[in-house]
Amino acid sequence: MKGLPGATVFYQHEFIDEDTANRWYTQLTELETWYRPTLSMCGKPYVQSRYIASYVKSPSLNARYSGHSVKVNHPYPPLLEEIQRTVSERLGVGFEHVLLNWYQDGSVHIGKHRDSKEVIASLSLGAKRTFIMHPYMSNGEKKVVGAEVKRWVLGNGSLLVMQGDTQENWKHEIPKEPKIEEGRISLNFRQLVHQKR
Repeated sequence: MKGLPGATVFYQHEFIDEDTANRWYTQLTELETWYRPTLSMCGKPYVQSRYIASYVKSPSLNARYSGHSVKVNHPYPPLLEEIQRTVSERLGVGFEHVLLNWYQDGSVHIGKHRDSKEVIASLSLGAKRTFIMHPYMSNGEKKVVGAEVKRWVLGNGSLLVMQGDTQENWKHEIPKEPKIEEGRISLNFRQLVHQKR
């Protein structure tokens, strides 16, 4: 992607064909491992709006989400094996973990945040949603000179890859879009370097 100084971002609109993307979306909604985690804000617990599900390739791996341990499942079900194999073979990168986010309609969102520095490949299935990247501010200054807010639409079957110094210099979000009535699932594939459980 151009216009993102200090970031290495790749985006492919039609990474997966529409029929396959629709099939995968429908089948993923039937997973029995979806749950809404309880997080904490200003010391007060709250249940987030998004459903998530997390899978690891090895039972010895652990993962964290928003500073909390997540419920990890092992092994991958056949559908996730198929999806991850497709992504890995096309990118030439192996992954040990996938975190699924289910945005059931446009009222469900995720605020500005940064992820860990490993390669993250995010596959979008279902409704189109706006994706916004914001320059990271440190002591009131942009970490990268000339960086400006950038937004685009993540389509059904699209793939977004963030790597390098992207998380060091940028935040990203999926904002609320109340007019959207359909759901979206993102599959975020990562290379874990977390401690063993």
